[in-house]
Amino acid sequence: MAGGLAGSDVMRFQNSLVDLMLMVGLDENTGLIPEQKGMESKKIMDSLFELKFPPQVLSAVSSNTMMHFFPHPRQDFDYPLQQSDLQHQLLKSTNVYHTMDAIPKSKFNKGVHQSRIVQRSTSVAPGSISRHMATRRPFGHIKKSVYASTLANSQQFPIPDEVIKSIQYFCFPDELQIVDHKAETLTHFLVLTNIHGDKTYATCITFYRPYIVEKEFDGNLVLHPDSSRNNWTDKSNRVRCFIPLCCVLISKYPYFETMKESLSYMVHLIETRPDDMYTYIKLFSHKLTMTPTPPAGRVAIEYSIQDVSFIISPSQEAEKQVIDIPLYLPFLIFPPDEILRIISAILVEHRIVFVASNYALLTIVMESFLNYILPFEWKYTYVPILSSKSLELLEAPGTFMMGCHSKYKEEVTQVGGLVMVDIDEGLLSINPEQADDARSTRSGDSDSIEDLLDIPEIPEGAANLFTKVCQKAKFQFDLVDVQRPSYFDLKKERSFRRRKIQTLNDFIVSGCLELMVNLFRSVVTETRVEFKRFNKQAYLDSKSGPEKSFYEKVLKTSMFKKFLKDRINDKTDYWVKLEVKTRPQAKMSDNGPTVPSRRPQLRKQSSVAITPQKASPSQSSPVFRMPDIGDRVIDYLKNTITCLTTAVQKSQHFQERASYIYLLGMCYLACNKLTLALENFISLAAIDAQILPEQVVQQICQQMADSEVQKLTDRPEFHALPDLLSTVTTETIHPSHRKFEESINLPEKDLYFDDFVECVSVLEMTSDTDTIGRLFRALVPTQIHQNFIDQETFASFMHCWKENNKQCLSLGISDEDLLEAECVLKVSSLCKTDYGTGRVTLTDRRLCFVKDISTELKEITRLSKIAELEKKTMYSFLKQVKVLRIKSKEGSRFTAWLKEERDDFCLLIEEMWAGKIVCESTKDIHAIQKAAQNVLLVDAVLQSGLDEETAHHGNREEAARQLCFYKKYREEGHHNVPTETKEVLQNRIDPNYGERERKTVHALLYTPGVPEHSISPRLWVGLGDGKIKVYNASHWLLESEFVQTKQSVIYDKVCQSSRKKLETHGCTCLVAVDKKHVWAGSYGIFIIDIETIRSNKTLMDHQEIVMDIVSIDSGRYAFTASINGIIMKWDVQKLTQAQPAIRLEDVRDLRSIKYYQGHIWCGTWQRIIKVNDSGQILQQLEFTLVDPKYRPVEMDCFLILEAEYADEKDEIWAGCRREGEILIWEVDSKEPSRRISINCRGISDMVIQDRRVWAGSKDGQIYIINSETKKPFRTLQAHDDAVRSLCNAENRYILSGSGSSDGKIAIWTPNDTRTESGTYLGI
Repeated sequence: MAGGLAGSDVMRFQNSLVDLMLMVGLDENTGLIPEQKGMESKKIMDSLFELKFPPQVLSAVSSNTMMHFFPHPRQDFDYPLQQSDLQHQLLKSTNVYHTMDAIPKSKFNKGVHQSRIVQRSTSVAPGSISRHMATRRPFGHIKKSVYASTLANSQQFPIPDEVIKSIQYFCFPDELQIVDHKAETLTHFLVLTNIHGDKTYATCITFYRPYIVEKEFDGNLVLHPDSSRNNWTDKSNRVRCFIPLCCVLISKYPYFETMKESLSYMVHLIETRPDDMYTYIKLFSHKLTMTPTPPAGRVAIEYSIQDVSFIISPSQEAEKQVIDIPLYLPFLIFPPDEILRIISAILVEHRIVFVASNYALLTIVMESFLNYILPFEWKYTYVPILSSKSLELLEAPGTFMMGCHSKYKEEVTQVGGLVMVDIDEGLLSINPEQADDARSTRSGDSDSIEDLLDIPEIPEGAANLFTKVCQKAKFQFDLVDVQRPSYFDLKKERSFRRRKIQTLNDFIVSGCLELMVNLFRSVVTETRVEFKRFNKQAYLDSKSGPEKSFYEKVLKTSMFKKFLKDRINDKTDYWVKLEVKTRPQAKMSDNGPTVPSRRPQLRKQSSVAITPQKASPSQSSPVFRMPDIGDRVIDYLKNTITCLTTAVQKSQHFQERASYIYLLGMCYLACNKLTLALENFISLAAIDAQILPEQVVQQICQQMADSEVQKLTDRPEFHALPDLLSTVTTETIHPSHRKFEESINLPEKDLYFDDFVECVSVLEMTSDTDTIGRLFRALVPTQIHQNFIDQETFASFMHCWKENNKQCLSLGISDEDLLEAECVLKVSSLCKTDYGTGRVTLTDRRLCFVKDISTELKEITRLSKIAELEKKTMYSFLKQVKVLRIKSKEGSRFTAWLKEERDDFCLLIEEMWAGKIVCESTKDIHAIQKAAQNVLLVDAVLQSGLDEETAHHGNREEAARQLCFYKKYREEGHHNVPTETKEVLQNRIDPNYGERERKTVHALLYTPGVPEHSISPRLWVGLGDGKIKVYNASHWLLESEFVQTKQSVIYDKVCQSSRKKLETHGCTCLVAVDKKHVWAGSYGIFIIDIETIRSNKTLMDHQEIVMDIVSIDSGRYAFTASINGIIMKWDVQKLTQAQPAIRLEDVRDLRSIKYYQGHIWCGTWQRIIKVNDSGQILQQLEFTLVDPKYRPVEMDCFLILEAEYADEKDEIWAGCRREGEILIWEVDSKEPSRRISINCRGISDMVIQDRRVWAGSKDGQIYIINSETKKPFRTLQAHDDAVRSLCNAENRYILSGSGSSDGKIAIWTPNDTRTESGTYLGI
């Protein structure tokens, strides 16, 4: 926010006149690289004045930082200039290199100073300018670690990245060309609109500087500034030329004329002393960025630069933006009838394009018409100047208002259905609809083409009165001049011209507001505020003849609906005040005009003229003069505060006092004195709440601690603060972003892998080890031969990741438009689409379209329904444009003219699309989340790769593809699951999702729900790192983050060596010993309450790791066994040993135990041992194979299968650890009776389901075996690693967990079910 955080050294005004100054063009550091790639030097030299060159952002200046971007991004530490330095710079003779960089020539070699054509391959990415501006840097060749330490304290950039990305092309709408003579200095104006419709205003001035292009002996071209001023041309190897340079002032406020005056004076000084160009740029930039703008009211602000003063006039209404353009120009260009037709076309929301041979006129005329129709507000695409690279937007369907040069007039006339306003000719025309444009120009409307192309006439009464205003506005400007003498004082002449334009503007604003009141006066009559209702039919019935057609069309528009909403909500604005004042039947009361009751009958409302017959001179406003900045900004702010405090004390007018208090609050905010700023804003709310900066107040309170805000509210002068905050309606700041900004610092060193893992995890980019590894390799290309990520690369990557997240979070889409748990991943730039002009939006579920200046989502297609993504090249206005065509399985097609971002956006869609396909094929519910995470990382890699200083620049596409895991996974066919597996597989969940390292799923447990206690069925997962995660078994979502036994309990009760062993073995077993508790075996037995999922008790009697737990006697007792052969019997209620421990002699590898018919069956690597309760060995079953592959033969698991019939015997099944063999004994026999051979590397776990045995293998497959035939009848492709655990969830599901390479859980449906083909799953 403005002023930065408390304690920050960044001082700037929230309401500064200028936020940023940019220098755009070419110079000796950029070299000459034409748009046409691969041209030789000789050809460039011969065609120098015919070629087009891409403009570059040379320098950027904010209130506290100045950056030069060529030949390397570097900060100018001589900015801001001290007064003594300024005088020194202007007095001595300097060269352009010194003034531009403040660096001696020795700092650069000739290859840098005299930029060759081969020096630069691409331009600086406009999107990275904000990062560079927020970074303290020394000269380009100094080691990066010198300046990276300040990255953590970088201030918020005042201009959105979206604005910066497109600014260079709007500076040169017709592209940059070098000329052979000094061309005229020109200005033009820009209005740039972001996703939400918020406008940023820019004033551009383009002037030309002389250069010499020299061809050296080696054939390279070198560019030199020419200060000789000689008109010579040596055609052999030297050419004198003039290269344009555009200086741009960017502001949140439309002070076009004020900024134009400032820029004009600056260029005048530069052309007087060309060598001091950057000195003047520093001087003007600092002054303009450190000058506040006045609030709406009476007080103007005056600032001076080099003894020339400039006035910043306030807006007259708090609800209106300031008017700093000559509104009378359209009255000089168009006849009154044409002005009314243009207004009508705007009010009915036609597709309108203005054309002119003068770019400056486009913005001034279009902005004038938007002021004419107030309080109606244009809420559609608005682009006053289209660059030559954006002309395809004119062909987009939907409503828009755009402007382009008249040189493209012939192309514009070919776009059917456009309303073309020719500023040069002063005419309005409608392009006939083309044969191939049969679709409606407005999606969703049912009007016929003929109706859409018709521009209804303004009702006669209101039109006649407005025509008189047009006539006066056209002539009064010059008539006022006749009687006054000529001024020879420039200051007086400028002052008179300013007052004259302001007077005429006031006259025109009054006349236009009169028109809008006369047109829509009767809306009030048909509006019932108490019922929030507008009688539309009665309103239309009161109209007759041609005017009815006008109102029928206007009532359908979004602008009218917004206007009507304000009337229904009883909003009192300038329109209402004038309507009440001029209402014929209004009666005066003691408190002023009153609103009469609704008329009993409908009758036509007459128009009323209220505009004065002639414009009277505007009243002089009080002017607050800003002090000189001096050497220290803090002293400048203190002087300003002193002057404002004096002005508050002397002021006798409440509006003046309110303006001064507003400025005082902004000054204190710039000084980071938040409490004093709040105090002034609270005082302001009591005097004039209309000019209270509500968002600023909200941001101040968000930056302060809650306790600090509470202390303030306890003070008498801050008692109004809670009421003030409760009325503030402002965009909610996402809490994670606030925390992110405040607590996380960028590293101050190059990042080796371990540091990189830590940093990426803390920043919550990803915690998945495999993804982090891929990201690390992507940011360190193999050709660089380094094993670390440099600071510059990571800083750029993180900046791009943050900016994309910020843009997606601030999109402002309502919850109603999003699906449940849907998140936005990427928003394209403004582009032409089949749905109109807007932005393509990628979410984790679908592709959507967001109309320009709107937050409503329109679905293009679900990801699962995409059939094909087709990258094409199409033609628009004879130019090739890259487009992306999306075909759905339903047969629909959607085309987006994404241009240069097409390939990047397509890659993001492909990764998300592949993630959706993998999710559906493998039933992995986490694939969507992981793919979404990959999309965010891929986008950050692609965007940061545009910066030449990053390691992966030039290899960014390959780096991004490395991160597209699911795209590659799908292309290689790994997602193709066998049909018999897919029919039984219900879901996959990943308990390792979000973890830094993948761990083995050692134990699984299903517990049924307890409805009376609102406990749902749960799946308990024991991992190899000691964590226990609990999932809701109804929808398989994580219910409890985890129960981490080794941290919550073991750290307090186990020695350091035991803790280390737990990290190796993790949680080995999970058993529900009764309906209330789960026992977890590890180094100790952790008793977890099922209801609270908390572990408050631990049994530490075992000296070694507990391998298995068995509950007996309906949960009264439990046996626990440790790997060293110790078996203990526990009283579950008392948590005491029920009998002495059983010690199995010479057993050091006890794996599992079973309790069967009053005996304990113990499984080790080599045998199964049957013992009684006292520990006496009753029976031993040895593992023997005829011809084993591995010796010794070892067992990994066993189970006891009870006989189904009385004449059958119970069986013991044992799986071989390293052989695909299952041995079967009858319970009372010593030798195996059967052997089942399976083609696998070993059997790792088994579980019984009805009369089937599910056997998990080390190959990741599960074999379902018929217990009667002893034959596998189905093989399931389960995991990409060994099946380490199996669980029978009461015969409802079979759950399988895998080794760490896969680390997932598969949920299977074991029962016989019918498939879609009509076959049965079963034996």
